[in-house]
Amino acid sequence: MPSSVRFVRPFLAVLAICVVPLPAAAQSVTEPRTVTITPFLSSAFATSNDLGGSLGLGVALTYDLTTRLGFEGELAHAFDVLGDDANVDLSFTNVSGNAVYNFPLPRVTPYATFGIGIERTSLDLKSPDPLALYAPGSTEVSYNFGGGVKYPLSELFVARADVRRFQANDLAPDYWRVYGGLTWWIKR
Repeated sequence: MPSSVRFVRPFLAVLAICVVPLPAAAQSVTEPRTVTITPFLSSAFATSNDLGGSLGLGVALTYDLTTRLGFEGELAHAFDVLGDDANVDLSFTNVSGNAVYNFPLPRVTPYATFGIGIERTSLDLKSPDPLALYAPGSTEVSYNFGGGVKYPLSELFVARADVRRFQANDLAPDYWRVYGGLTWWIKR
């Protein structure tokens, strides 16, 4: 048998396995009509105006309507994007509602997300310069988009990693955020 045929047969077999659809229940980590909660540790980076990065905390509450479509409410806080400046702290808190679209695959579920919310920035001056002008904190409409992956650890817990871009409409910084969290199924 020619060597090209020996190569083509295994290639076609692997291609056929990848193309044949598997049952939906075996593909997705998500389940219809379930509620999950995900506390997470995050890092904000690549902020607008090169402000810097910050560690943060947050929590997401998700309702999966189907194996593909879910809705999520999220509360997150970044502590200080001006970490290099001991006299000034700039933190931000955001509350958002997001649509989550899951891509069912065996043993892991990548997803894409888009949402809209409110972002609050807070400026804390430790020793303000009396002659300097400082922009006040602000509350603004923001939107976010991104994606991530969910990986089951047990019957009740799923590891989750996520990266998103947050854009605000005025003074609040735009930034990227990456987080890792542990999802717990509340209602199955």
